[in-house]
Amino acid sequence: MNRLRGTTLGSAWANMNDHARQNTLSQLKSYLHQLRDLHPSIQGQIGPYSGASAYDHRLNNGCPIGPFQSVSEFHDFLVTPVKRCPRPELYLRYRKQFSDDFVVHFAHADFSYDNILVDEITGDVTGMIDWEMAGFWPEWWEYRKALFGSRCQRWWVDVVDQVMPSSYWKEFEIHSEIEMF
Repeated sequence: MNRLRGTTLGSAWANMNDHARQNTLSQLKSYLHQLRDLHPSIQGQIGPYSGASAYDHRLNNGCPIGPFQSVSEFHDFLVTPVKRCPRPELYLRYRKQFSDDFVVHFAHADFSYDNILVDEITGDVTGMIDWEMAGFWPEWWEYRKALFGSRCQRWWVDVVDQVMPSSYWKEFEIHSEIEMF
């Protein structure tokens, strides 16, 4: 980060004019589109590009997970904590809400305003950092990860909705509920 010029988008956004903001949005949309054009060499495999286990501190308390051999297997994993609740029958209710028909593509998987560096004047994206969770994930996962935790500030939700190809709000809400377990 010390070698890349620019300011985090979270610090710069409020000071950027409309032209700079539109430039940032356009570039982010293009970069995400380029990432989405990358698909795993093994059809449907989900996890890091290396094919090894994934690290994601928001899943499984930071313990390695996967790789998963299908979207279905990934969704089964996400819903597993519900089985341990006092009402394990909720597992099926939640699991049925996740479609297994999602395309798997490359994702940054930690897309946030803290990991995007921009030139505050021009809006040029000068870098994206923190790629340790990047890999091949179901298409909705990048959207969900972009809106984890404190990132759900209104301006950021608007940015995400403008740069991602479609909103995966349904999956966001389902996974948010599952996190309570």
